[in-house]
Amino acid sequence: QDINDSQGLINIAPSSVLRNFVSHYWLSLNNTDSSHSALPDGAVDLVIRPSNISSQSLIYGTVTTKTEIALEHGSHYLGIRFKPGQSRHFMKTAALELTDGCEDADRLMSCCFKNITENIINQNVFTQLDEILIEHLNKQSPAHTRIDDVIKFIELNRGTAHLGEAASVFGKSRRQLQRVFLETVGVSAKSFSSITRFHHAAALLSQAFSSLADIAIEAGYSDQ
Repeated sequence: QDINDSQGLINIAPSSVLRNFVSHYWLSLNNTDSSHSALPDGAVDLVIRPSNISSQSLIYGTVTTKTEIALEHGSHYLGIRFKPGQSRHFMKTAALELTDGCEDADRLMSCCFKNITENIINQNVFTQLDEILIEHLNKQSPAHTRIDDVIKFIELNRGTAHLGEAASVFGKSRRQLQRVFLETVGVSAKSFSSITRFHHAAALLSQAFSSLADIAIEAGYSDQ
């Protein structure tokens, strides 16, 4: 189902086959903004900007602080947001190598998106993205790891679980967890927990059903 926000951004869920790996696809047509504010979320994005001269595809790593990304007025932008830790199935580099930065997607992606730009204003573009990613997974079957269990554990506990508990899920020491988690997600397990808790609190604030004190308690903060 398409979701349109006030700025004309379209978000759409991927095929059910991909939902363990991809959060959503997004499309911005005839952009009118000068920049986009990227907030820490542990996610990696593939961004495609078509052009009559030369299309550009970039991989943006997760950020550790609010970051302004320059945009070109009037351009179209198509994106894939990978779930935390899941970009590894489609890239040739670790997420850590992209943190707070971006790189050429043609060099780092294991699958090719060069022909996708021809139909970027067509709704079939999302079906094409599904086909490209599924074809890649059929050739290179994704391997589940304990880090996937840790990510899910942190998300289910909304960032309030202790690092020792996460290490128990991982089955190894805290030091080993931090090293592998950082490489796979791009931020440490501790930072990802803080990010997850913050987003949970922000969601509660947007609902405005509870007092600030109640929201602080629910989100695991010491005070409002």
